[in-house]
Amino acid sequence: MLGPVESGAGGVQGRQSPGRLLLDEISPYTWGLIGMLALASIYGSYDSLSDAYGDRRLGHIPLVAPSVVAIWVSFELLWRRTALTLPHRLFITCILTPLPSVIISTIAWAAFGASGYGQDLITSTSEGIYDHYYWPRDARGLAAAPLMFFGGWGVAGFMGLMSLLIVVLPVKAFLATRELTAGTQLDPSAASGAAVVRMAFGAMSVGTLAAISSAADGPGLLTLGLLAVTVALLAGAAAIAVRLPRR
Repeated sequence: MLGPVESGAGGVQGRQSPGRLLLDEISPYTWGLIGMLALASIYGSYDSLSDAYGDRRLGHIPLVAPSVVAIWVSFELLWRRTALTLPHRLFITCILTPLPSVIISTIAWAAFGASGYGQDLITSTSEGIYDHYYWPRDARGLAAAPLMFFGGWGVAGFMGLMSLLIVVLPVKAFLATRELTAGTQLDPSAASGAAVVRMAFGAMSVGTLAAISSAADGPGLLTLGLLAVTVALLAGAAAIAVRLPRR
């Protein structure tokens, strides 16, 4: 559980409660993005009712919106300083921040689908075809709410995590090594300590790409090459780390 955290520009200026700190970690730009995507999700939910063939694709917005928020918050770490440790930041990026967008999308989707107007429009536009593209017969009205909620939240968490692992954390390992070593026993001021951090996060990025390549049935040589690079980076980081003095 998070305890009070001391923070402040140029030194300790006060103590923040965990709730206040979590709210402060969500920037005004993120709230603005959530607001704009909320409007887009409402319109996308409405448009999905009459788009029986899925031609306009606007009905995808409610599902995609939380992922856009998660990816944005991940990339914000490249230029925003944070007072939180990496595990807490992962929680905020992948779990907490997409949640408002998920809730808005779910409410809009379920409200339109459960309304009499929505059901009539779904039925009339899907006559003569096997099923409605966005509103299949077994997932209409309130029955669609759990699918939208957990589907949107799960995809958002995955996209946020992938953004962190593949891009953000490896880049920060080079640009802000000291920030990533906070809370560890490594000395970021030492060149060898910085090398360990950079190699470890580089291995994490390459290893994630190897897993994606394998899951997507990518070329075998590519997957093996990525795995070989991952193992080499981890072995190099471990070899250097065991010889480092601890703080």
